[in-house]
Amino acid sequence: MNGVYINTSQNVVIDYNLADIGNRVLARLLDRVFTVAYMIILYLLFLAVSANDEVSSYSENIVVEWIVFSVIMLPIIFYSLWAPYFMQGQTFGKKILKIKIVKADGSEASFGTYFIRWLLNVVDSIFYGVVGLVVMSSTKRRQRVADLVAGTVVISTKQTIRVDQTILSEIGENYQPTFTQVLQLSDRDLQIVKTSLERAKATLDFDLARKLRNKVESVICEYKPELSDIDYVETIIRDYQYFSQQ
Repeated sequence: MNGVYINTSQNVVIDYNLADIGNRVLARLLDRVFTVAYMIILYLLFLAVSANDEVSSYSENIVVEWIVFSVIMLPIIFYSLWAPYFMQGQTFGKKILKIKIVKADGSEASFGTYFIRWLLNVVDSIFYGVVGLVVMSSTKRRQRVADLVAGTVVISTKQTIRVDQTILSEIGENYQPTFTQVLQLSDRDLQIVKTSLERAKATLDFDLARKLRNKVESVICEYKPELSDIDYVETIIRDYQYFSQQ
């Protein structure tokens, strides 16, 4: 299996590719660079401040230094826990490489999920990360030990879209748009709508077509009850292309 299916808030299923092992390793290296840089900068700042303190005794300075060092280290120790939790499945390195942690069923991971991954990072890091790399290379979904136990996968957020999957469709030179507020939707919204409409038509899923229409109507606040659900959504796609090309 080369991907994972994500169910969006619009009840639309998107197929994401699994993150490359190389990108995952590079993201981890970038995170190491960031954490080391953070530690060095803060410690140098502390030394600069403490150098001006001539009143405190040597023993007092040692105690303060250990306290400051401990405070500096806390964000680093818990980095792989707090970063993905507050950054929706990403660390700074993952964000740069456009990869993300999600549950294997496509749902958003919880704090408990990230906590399990954080605990098991110790196992994956044995022999300088060799254990995690070997396990990741031998599983279908490129999962490390932490991923297998926590039930997570790492996906690429970069969508590879073929020409026939774009939101563009053929419209005539004399085309007259029906809806005037379609540009309130984004390119990504339209891609999701078009992909889902094709799926609804292929599977005769009229309930999905209705949900798509309701979602679009709630955004652009334009209603055409005389149009069927499929005709409504198809018109939205054509009108969006028309206005985006003006």
